[in-house]
Amino acid sequence: MDDRRGDRRDEHHHHHHGGCERRGPGDTEWLDLEISKVLFGRAQEMTRSVAEELLREAIKERLRERLGPKLAAIGALAADQLADDVEANLEIEARIAARREARRTLDGKIAEALGTHRREPPPAGPRGEG
Repeated sequence: MDDRRGDRRDEHHHHHHGGCERRGPGDTEWLDLEISKVLFGRAQEMTRSVAEELLREAIKERLRERLGPKLAAIGALAADQLADDVEANLEIEARIAARREARRTLDGKIAEALGTHRREPPPAGPRGEG
C-alpha cells in the first residue's frame, strides 16, 4: 500500500504527455486516451528527416543512372589504392617485428657469449624480506 507509487506514475505521465495531468484507476498507466495526438506529434517531428532521407535516395538513384559505372570505377580505384597502402604497411610492420625479434635473439646470444646474460635471481626466502 505505497501511496508514493501512484505519485510516481502521475509524475511519469505528466512528464511524458506534455504536462496534462491524468488520474485514473491503478494499473492503467499504459492507457493513453490521446494516443492519436501523441502519434501525430511524433509523425510531425519525423517528417523533415524522412523527406531528407527520400531526397537522398532519389539523388543516389539518379546519380547511379547517370554516372554509376564511372563512379564505380573511380570507387574501385580509390579502394584498391587504400588496400595497397594497408598491405604495404602490414608488410613493413611484419618486417620490423621480425627484425626486432632477431635483434632480441642476437642481444641474448651476445650476453650469453660474454657471460653477462641475466640469470633468474634466487627465490626470496625469509632473509630476502625486509
